[in-house]
Amino acid sequence: MNDTLYVSTNTGVYRKDLKQNSSWEQYAFKGIPVTEFVKNGSNLLAISPGTKDGKDSLMFLSEDNGKTFQNYTSPHFFEFEEYNYPHRIVQNPRNPNSILLFHTHYGLSGSEDFGKSWKNLNAVGGGYQSWFAGFHPLDTTTIFYSGEMDSFTGYIFRSTDSGITWPDFFNYYKHPGGDNCIHDIAFHPTNPEILAYSGEMTIAKSTDKGETWNIKDLFNSSIYFYTILFDGENPDYLYASGLSRKSLNINDTIFVYRSTDMGDSWHIAYKEKLDMNGGGVIDMLKYKDKLIFYTQNAGLFELDVKKTQPLSINTIEKVNNLRVYPNPATNTLFFDTETRIQHIDILNPMGQTIHQYAVSDNEKRIDVTFLIPGNYFVIFHTDQQTKIIKKVCISKK
Repeated sequence: MNDTLYVSTNTGVYRKDLKQNSSWEQYAFKGIPVTEFVKNGSNLLAISPGTKDGKDSLMFLSEDNGKTFQNYTSPHFFEFEEYNYPHRIVQNPRNPNSILLFHTHYGLSGSEDFGKSWKNLNAVGGGYQSWFAGFHPLDTTTIFYSGEMDSFTGYIFRSTDSGITWPDFFNYYKHPGGDNCIHDIAFHPTNPEILAYSGEMTIAKSTDKGETWNIKDLFNSSIYFYTILFDGENPDYLYASGLSRKSLNINDTIFVYRSTDMGDSWHIAYKEKLDMNGGGVIDMLKYKDKLIFYTQNAGLFELDVKKTQPLSINTIEKVNNLRVYPNPATNTLFFDTETRIQHIDILNPMGQTIHQYAVSDNEKRIDVTFLIPGNYFVIFHTDQQTKIIKKVCISKK
């Protein structure tokens, strides 16, 4: 906010004056694990994964700029079940009293009085992963939220009338997430039609306000892109980063991808191995000439973007055309692709290989009758020495 950086932590909210390069100071909600918060003057509203005094402590309000606070959890969040988990709280940039809250199983809720009362806007929740919620900053009557279903299907829901109506439940498939979770959405700072989203080894661009998407499958990158943003000073530039995974094993290399043509092509702008204890970049912002990264396990890092340059002159634009179906599957899993597949590995959710197949010419199916119901990773090894990772669900026979 302005020149001050605020960070939510397991022990409250801290802040730092970036302009003065001051030290960090405790700001609000001392001792409370805070996921995110919004601010309206001296009023602060924070969401929390819960505190020691009970699982109902999911929201806290301060009316004195963070000095004191109270449990402000509405009964609305326990209408369907005893436990809930709020993932995102976001504020309407044109109306600070208007708030969205994205929460497990409930979908999206809205408040027009800074959290005093709530109503459900769309009851469809991801169930498996809930990630992004937000107002379109240039047209706040348009609302998005995204994540991943229990069936490993990525989705984006969009309302164009302030959350009054939403597309039919099954129409989210027209927003192509495939089997990759959609983590973040970035909005062009001046053109309301141009958006980009980041996901698992996937970045996509829309030129019609999120109605359709052009996907860039960056499978060679092995990056779960958790965050993406437009450069406000140069909107042709986008940055994306996240968590580096090799064959589903997490490593500690930070990768920063950059586009200089509004998301049509991408290159690696920076990479560095850091001691992050298996974490990665889960949030990112740009302040003047610096990118500031909020990591999962190792605090914050900053990068001078003037010093970044492409590490590869080749843009990563290859669109992968591998289709795997049905998903969920019961006895047989089929796949279609023009790329020659040499062999296939099936991994459990822990990343352990439990079965391997050698693929003969023209073979387009996998026998999965021996697998117990559950979720698996299927890795297709191509004759181009690349790996294509798909997530599949095996259902009961």
